[in-house]
Amino acid sequence: MEFGLYNNPNIYSRYVNFSAVSPEAPEIIAKPIEKVETVISNTVDSFVKEPENEEKQKSHKAAIAAGSSVLVISSLVALLNPRFSGKFLNKLKNLSHKASINVQKNKNDIVKSKFYQTSEKVLKKVFDIFQFTNTANACKDLGFKWLCTAEKFNGVKNENARKVLKTCDSGFRKVMSPLHHGITKWFDGISKATVYGKYNSAAKKMDSLDDLIRNYKNKLTPQEQKQLETKLGEIKQTQKYFSQERTAERLAMQENAMSHLEKDFKNKLFNDYLNKFKGLHSSGTFNEKMRHNKQVVKDNMSFWAEDMLMPTRNTVEQDGRKIVDELMGDGKKIRGKYNEAIDLLSPHITKEEKALLDESLRKANKKLSKANHSECVEYFDKKRDLVLGGAPSDIISGIGMIGLSGIAVGTADTKEDRVSRALTLGFPAVAGIGASMALTAMLFSGVQSIIYGSLASAGLSQIGSFADRTLNPKKPAENLAAAVPPNPPASQTG
Repeated sequence: MEFGLYNNPNIYSRYVNFSAVSPEAPEIIAKPIEKVETVISNTVDSFVKEPENEEKQKSHKAAIAAGSSVLVISSLVALLNPRFSGKFLNKLKNLSHKASINVQKNKNDIVKSKFYQTSEKVLKKVFDIFQFTNTANACKDLGFKWLCTAEKFNGVKNENARKVLKTCDSGFRKVMSPLHHGITKWFDGISKATVYGKYNSAAKKMDSLDDLIRNYKNKLTPQEQKQLETKLGEIKQTQKYFSQERTAERLAMQENAMSHLEKDFKNKLFNDYLNKFKGLHSSGTFNEKMRHNKQVVKDNMSFWAEDMLMPTRNTVEQDGRKIVDELMGDGKKIRGKYNEAIDLLSPHITKEEKALLDESLRKANKKLSKANHSECVEYFDKKRDLVLGGAPSDIISGIGMIGLSGIAVGTADTKEDRVSRALTLGFPAVAGIGASMALTAMLFSGVQSIIYGSLASAGLSQIGSFADRTLNPKKPAENLAAAVPPNPPASQTG
């Protein structure tokens, strides 16, 4: 099934006369950028105690400006590619449910009842909006994927026009389709490597715990030593579940579970959702059709591809958690194999030695739980987005934002200023965006990737400032000289 998004250029041409705008475009673009730069500069002046040394002052400003720039650009990328995880949405849903329960509990208290009632409505509304945002974002990703990979124009009736259009489309797809698949495969590879790396880190913690347990083996009786070795053998057998080979098999099963996702999502979008809308030629007045369409949107705010996969993801998460608990215990009812091994040692070791074992177990459990969460939840969500075409559209948005930072560099008045901006703002901003995208592929949350990308940008701006001082050693002196007015000519007396 073919479909496209945002294909109506007339929407924009109604409001903008492109021929009139074109000559002044650089100035129109430059003015907002200059405004942002002024705001950043004034903010720095207001909140940062500037050092006396001019070079340090310049370096500090550049670092803060670069960090601010990449933070703004990264935030714009996040706004263009909003994705809210199922875990986050479930938390909102649970909070709304708790508020509903509290409404009933406090129905005799007017103030509390009203507060919880309002909270329930607000949380439900936010949940619906975030779900709908996920749907819109998925449609955008699928639209771009269709543009890059799907054969088009088969329905054009004019044979000559069809041939021309199909030839152009074939050439476009020849370039874009491998690029789209390559970017998706690259992101998928980074995400898988992240999962494997976290399991390797957890394995090292478990190896340290195994060595620590064996250190106390000699304190046991021969019979107890045999029991301990049997338990350690069971532990090793269970640990194989988290090996790279077994993990790769499970990740392949996740991919297989999503093999029909794109087709199912399109069917649900076109057959179950868009068909409910009333078009221009349907019965009823214009206002009636608008009210009907508004109600359709309201009733289907939570429509999202994630709903099709939640049962599968829940099963994957529960299976993984079960194996972790089998090994580490859950700290409540379930006693894991490691707990049983430590229980064998407990009567024969000191409190300090027991505390050392418990701390080592806690660290190993924390690492293994995080690794399993990355596999069963974070990678599952990332894989779903990749199947729907998320990575390439993220790259395109990032390139667009980087392009804006390039315009900011290009609007400098002199060659020296352009080089300076490129080193202290342009390069750090580009690197920061790249770092943010790489961290997203490494299964970091969107907020974490923006923060770490900004920190990387601020650090790189220091390097850029050093390079700027090296390449333009006379620039600070020239700027200082330009800032000091020349001496007025001596007055002549008769």
